[in-house]
Amino acid sequence: MVDSMEATQSEFVTVELVELSPTKKCVVVDPGSYEESSYGKRLTVKVNIDGKVKRWRPNKESVINMQALGIDTIKWTSKLVHLNIELRQGKKAVIGKPDIGELQPPQQPQQMPTATA
Repeated sequence: MVDSMEATQSEFVTVELVELSPTKKCVVVDPGSYEESSYGKRLTVKVNIDGKVKRWRPNKESVINMQALGIDTIKWTSKLVHLNIELRQGKKAVIGKPDIGELQPPQQPQQMPTATA
């Protein structure tokens, strides 16, 4: 049996896809490349969202958020990204934020007990 629903869905991460996502999370599966679009050249990366591989064209805000992982997108691969729907200029937009966890202060090495004679 073949599920025909996939044939009607976009190959891209869309507002609708994120709204319907039970997890609202994705994992970057490749470092991407710049592709020509109707808006000029856009960074496009493949992501896995809820078991489906989609193409994500992160907007400027999402790219800035993702740069917390590094400027080179190779550092984004295999990283978890939280996807939110937020209003930008009166329109719904997908905003991605990497899961970098809470920054913990470095652990101080424990000192070995000293022997007393």
